[in-house]
Amino acid sequence: MAAAAAALAILAASPAGAAGQGGTSREASVLFVNGRIYTPTGWRSAMRVEGERIAGLGGPAQASAWRRTASRVIDLKGATVLPGLYDMHVHPVLQAKGGEGRCRIPQDADAKRLLALVADCVKAAKPGEWVTGAQWQASLLEGTPITAATLDAVSPNNPLMLFDVSGHSIWANSKALELAGITADTPNPEGGIIERDAAGKPTGILRETAGRLVTSKLPPQPQAETARRLQQNLAMLAGYGVVGHVDAMVYRDDLEVYASLADKALLKQRVRGCIAFSEAGRPNPAFEQTLAARGRYARRNLDPNCIKVFADGVPTESHTAAMLAPYQAGQPNAPPTGLLLFDPAQMGKLVTEWDKQGIVVMFHAAGDRSVREALNAIEAARKANGPNGPIHHVGHSTFVDEADLPRFKALNAAVEMSPYLWDPQPINDDITSAVGPPRIDRVWPIKDVFANDALVIAGSDWAVVPTPDPWIGIETAITRRNPGGSERSFGLGEAITLSQAIDMFTINAAKHLGIVKQAGSIETGKSADFLILDDNPFDVAVTSLHLIRPRETWIRGERVFARRAPQGSKE
Repeated sequence: MAAAAAALAILAASPAGAAGQGGTSREASVLFVNGRIYTPTGWRSAMRVEGERIAGLGGPAQASAWRRTASRVIDLKGATVLPGLYDMHVHPVLQAKGGEGRCRIPQDADAKRLLALVADCVKAAKPGEWVTGAQWQASLLEGTPITAATLDAVSPNNPLMLFDVSGHSIWANSKALELAGITADTPNPEGGIIERDAAGKPTGILRETAGRLVTSKLPPQPQAETARRLQQNLAMLAGYGVVGHVDAMVYRDDLEVYASLADKALLKQRVRGCIAFSEAGRPNPAFEQTLAARGRYARRNLDPNCIKVFADGVPTESHTAAMLAPYQAGQPNAPPTGLLLFDPAQMGKLVTEWDKQGIVVMFHAAGDRSVREALNAIEAARKANGPNGPIHHVGHSTFVDEADLPRFKALNAAVEMSPYLWDPQPINDDITSAVGPPRIDRVWPIKDVFANDALVIAGSDWAVVPTPDPWIGIETAITRRNPGGSERSFGLGEAITLSQAIDMFTINAAKHLGIVKQAGSIETGKSADFLILDDNPFDVAVTSLHLIRPRETWIRGERVFARRAPQGSKE
């Protein structure tokens, strides 16, 4: 979160304002000269922007002619201009609502550090007040029991719950279990697991839908506070060069917040909001009413015509991702091949009906079985309704069976990958232990899906990851190593090229969103959505890509972010 906080601080001080904070007004004609402008047909040095659109691209001769009518000329002085980036799986409104709590724990924290940080959070809380936070990592807690009793030692009187790094498991203390009414007699909810010890007593670990037994007891946050925090999150995304995103799980109150920002001209990015059909398998009781009312929240920058479906959990030590073959490691509380969170026949009928209405379906699918069942549901819709319906979205796709690789293109489905997790880190140690070879060699098989001509898009899943910085994802997609390089790698055989990585974040995203004629690349007639960079990604060392930061971010011809120059420097 440190990088995110730094970006936000820069935005707040930016002379040009920030996304969600007004930005600068559009000018009639702006001419950019002496740049390195990345276009589908090669590099250009000049770009003319008229209002919201790119009116021309060319070289010095065109720039000279355009100067006569330009209301403003910006000398790029050799800076690089790239299309704006898209995050196709992110949770800015969930984070704004405090969905993962205010007690933030670094993902690399061991047991001693974690408990010390949590103890500080408890001390800062009022007596009896809920303390919530994230993100613990099982592989780093060896030797320390992940039980309610361990948390009781630092929080005996305050209810305490902590999400794990995936967001799919909760660790609760005894007070939280008591307030949730969880006892030895409480049955596992459908699609969830209450982990128990040998005597049948709940340990304090709640997987998937079982976590809702606790989270449903948390007091709601005022909507005005959610709007304020969401505005900050959108500003942070603009600081990384994100001009559009898919909010991967929204409820009616979330759409209300987004719509309110749009009505105040504070929503700059293009946003697709995917209405929760379920939350980790738990039905959303307000789903039908929210879906029926979605048109009420549609705005120029807000598309609520999307449904989010959880097909499974995660392939960590929880063993809740649905796999075709059993997990390698034993897990006494989980089925051998994980959890499939819907009935395949019923889902095929539902997707067929939604597809007929022109609604995009976004699946959370981490295991190879859940990916297959998501594709099966899309196939049922294609057979019933024809091939020209919405481009549905299979999210995460951590494991994909080789037999399913050609199906994405055949079914006109987008395959989303999570490049921010492609470098060695603790969660991947858990995945490796749970799944084992040879399957782990093809984890996040992005090279394979590109080879099968699939529409490949990228999503951060922030706030599951520490930062939604796309430049980390771009680098690690190419290296499959830690940012900056490392001896260790993760799925190295699935590494891709820089051009492929940029396509994932730009033109492919626009294709999936149905706006490729208007956005996703720098071309005459398209929306003026672009980034000004001090460093050219094609010139720097690949291990330096994660250091790239936009100097400016423009959306529809409006500068919505400008990085503040260091003190003492001249612009």
